[in-house]
Amino acid sequence: MELKSNQGGAPDTVDLEIRCPIETRVLSLLRCIVTSMSEQAGFSDEEIGEIEMAVDEACTNVVRHAYKHLGLSPDFEEAPENFHAPRLPNGDNGENGDQKNCCVLKMRITLGDQMIRFRIIDHGQGMDPGPHGVHDVEEYVAKEGRGGLGSLIIRNFMDEVKYDFPAGKGTVLTMTKYVRAAEAEA
Repeated sequence: MELKSNQGGAPDTVDLEIRCPIETRVLSLLRCIVTSMSEQAGFSDEEIGEIEMAVDEACTNVVRHAYKHLGLSPDFEEAPENFHAPRLPNGDNGENGDQKNCCVLKMRITLGDQMIRFRIIDHGQGMDPGPHGVHDVEEYVAKEGRGGLGSLIIRNFMDEVKYDFPAGKGTVLTMTKYVRAAEAEA
């Protein structure tokens, strides 16, 4: 895992970028970082739990699904022998030319005045962020939903959610949560 801090933003803004391998073992580390950053932003314990769950769902989806078409997923011990990772558009294909390192999960965290923003980025296969037309878990269960529960959790726990699917470049999920005014004054 690689951490980068970028202080090029606003004076009271902290930007952090994390790059990590597509492995389930990194999920617990990411949860710790999310919890700590959310505490720093001033969220309540309940909101921190919601933020942690939403970000964990997003990261878990990347680990389980984004690179599955390449043979990289917790369902596989390691990439098949004939594995050739795609070359990233920016030329960042891992250290020493190891193309397997280009299949990463990136998390960018922006901690600003009364808000926190998470951007989860992968270069894998994009997914439909369903379920569509479902607004809460009870409705999901009533409609016998299959798949997409993580996306529903993300939409319900975060204030702003945006999925982008750059052509041939994977998925960028941006999630923002704002500190409520009453809680900020407390």
